Amino acid sequence: MPLDPQVAAHYAAQRATGDITQPISIEEIRANADRIYNDKSRSPQVFDVQDTVIPGPCGGVPVRIYTPGEEDGYPALIYFHGGGFIMHNIASHDSLCRQLCKVCGCVVVNVGYRLAPEHPYPACMEDGYTALQWVHDNAARWRMDRTRIALAGDSAGANISAVVSLLARDRHGPDVKLQILCYGSGGCLSDEKSESMQAFSGGGYVLSKAFMSMAFQLYTQGKAEPEDPYLNPGRAKNLSGLPKSYVITAEYDPLRDDGEAFAKRLLEAGNDVTLFRVPGMMHGFLLLWEEFDRAQRVIDSIGTMVKETFSC
Repeated sequence: MPLDPQVAAHYAAQRATGDITQPISIEEIRANADRIYNDKSRSPQVFDVQDTVIPGPCGGVPVRIYTPGEEDGYPALIYFHGGGFIMHNIASHDSLCRQLCKVCGCVVVNVGYRLAPEHPYPACMEDGYTALQWVHDNAARWRMDRTRIALAGDSAGANISAVVSLLARDRHGPDVKLQILCYGSGGCLSDEKSESMQAFSGGGYVLSKAFMSMAFQLYTQGKAEPEDPYLNPGRAKNLSGLPKSYVITAEYDPLRDDGEAFAKRLLEAGNDVTLFRVPGMMHGFLLLWEEFDRAQRVIDSIGTMVKETFSC
């Protein structure tokens, strides 16, 4: 279908105000992202929000915990933000995590994992696994049920979620019941074999090929092997025994075809997989959930998936 009218209007407003910029340094990239997304005035109200730090490397892993009510035993949704492994933070995804807490009726743990290039691969993956282990071991203290844990993330955060699921399986760690992968990359397809990469990576739909190349270089610093399943989970030789998966892609996203190829591989390995290609949307649309009706409906669908999975 055509680009969603609300998305088209969003881009038109940016062009009219000159708000489409091309930052060239990592400092400019992060400052620009913070300026656009770290707006606490848009935060939905939830029952309780607390910041803490999980013991770990480099001073620990900061997290923000959102609780929907005063009961005990809520499902836990561990959320990893997007940003190409080089930008965004707890604040950029605060509004989205608050809304997920309300809609899903679960405790959401928003993870501030370490970013590249200061902390290249696999720092963020180890932070993600640390967060999973901590949630499992400290669930009761934070009104969570350790037997009902989900992982979720958008873009780079979807990649982290998929890798943490693999790590949990391979290390015989905590049992993850559900992973929600929003417009992420599994590393299944080369750029040449991806029609969506060829069609939408020119820079007109948020995610440009130039940005992806730069972010990948900063993230790996030339020290990671493409076949490493903890870098590209879609290339794992064995994808069996993984959590139920809800894979969300966007029609106008360069990563669309690769995300859908990963969903197919998960399904072929015998996992329970639901794939939802969101029409008319571009990469990163969930961060604009208050602006786009379709984004709100996707969040509602995530809520339905969480409630059905955990019978709540």
